[in-house]
Amino acid sequence: MLNNDEYEVLKSSFIDSQRLFDKLNKVADTACNLDYDESGLYIEEEETCNRHWLKLSTKILNSLSESLKDFNVKLLKNDGLLSKELTFELLKANEKSIIVVDYSENGAISISQMS
Repeated sequence: MLNNDEYEVLKSSFIDSQRLFDKLNKVADTACNLDYDESGLYIEEEETCNRHWLKLSTKILNSLSESLKDFNVKLLKNDGLLSKELTFELLKANEKSIIVVDYSENGAISISQMS
């Protein structure tokens, strides 16, 4: 579990990354609206969404890693592009914390500490 100071650093890092979360929300919306037809043309659009998701989530991960230098921070893989959550694993001295960030609402995030 994160202590109060560590949680404040984490929260501040996520607040600084709000515009990236908003962009991730748009990527999920775009993926939701892909026109899946039999021609396979949507594959390029889906790959573009995957690349955008990876680039944006990596920027958020790097920012969090910079803020929480004492932690080993990992981004756990989402089930798909439609999910509007990022799940992070934070390791420090054999203590593990799981943080879930819900970014489904533009301009707002919800942070939950699972363990």
